[in-house]
Amino acid sequence: MKKIIWGACALMALAVASCGKCDADKGSCAANDSISVAYGDFAGGMMQNEFSQYAGSEKALRNDFIRGFQLVFSQKADRNERIGMQVALNMLSELEQLEQQGVTIDKTKAVAAFKKAFLADSVSAVDVQNRMAAFRRMMEAATEQARAAKDAEKANAPEAIENEAAGVKAVEAIKAKNSNAQTLPSGLVYVVEAEGTGNKPTEEATVVVNYTGKHLNGEVFDTTDGRGPATFNLQGVVPGFREGLMQIAKGGKATLYIPGKLGYGPNGQPQAGIGPNEMLVFEVELIDINPTH
Repeated sequence: MKKIIWGACALMALAVASCGKCDADKGSCAANDSISVAYGDFAGGMMQNEFSQYAGSEKALRNDFIRGFQLVFSQKADRNERIGMQVALNMLSELEQLEQQGVTIDKTKAVAAFKKAFLADSVSAVDVQNRMAAFRRMMEAATEQARAAKDAEKANAPEAIENEAAGVKAVEAIKAKNSNAQTLPSGLVYVVEAEGTGNKPTEEATVVVNYTGKHLNGEVFDTTDGRGPATFNLQGVVPGFREGLMQIAKGGKATLYIPGKLGYGPNGQPQAGIGPNEMLVFEVELIDINPTH
């Protein structure tokens, strides 16, 4: 859209320059018609190109666009009315973004509240700031509620339920075969192969780790093998991985069985091939804690 606005300004400048050469007695520029057509042709072509990139080439969609376009151009509105129209269009765009976040706003009530506030005799800057803060608080709560609802819906999807059940079954089998398997209140199951020595990392520690991440079927989805140890802060990893590393000291080794709720949850990690609520298996070696160099 910025390109079109620039193009309009450029063409308007051209029109002004050309009109300066027109016959003053005629009261108009002789080149006016050609400039008008050139402007419409230029702006329409650019908009067609941009619109097709995100909406596709289907003609019915472009016809919808034209109806809205003509609705604006057919209005005999003064400057303030045009500003009001632009504000309304911007607000509609914002409402669409809110709906994409799962927050639905009643447009009729929103318009009524807007008119009441706008037509008030006066409003202070402090009052505006307070209203903004109140709206943000409500938006944060509504967004969190919408997110929780989406997560609950995803958690109840067949694949998520199957993955969670597979994780429970796998843990039962591990405990039956290995008496050293330990379960934390969070649901994390781990088996220590080497305790290590010294202090254990805190939840905010930076660690140096060798690891291999696997699916329950043994397929590797990530590993440090071949690229060397990884260094990261424990606040930047999934809860189960963080909690598991906190159970061993420097030099320690363990296998972590991370349930979906402590891993990538109902969203999974599609780019890594990790499904919703899938249990992850990590073989880890804690090489160092808070390295100084």
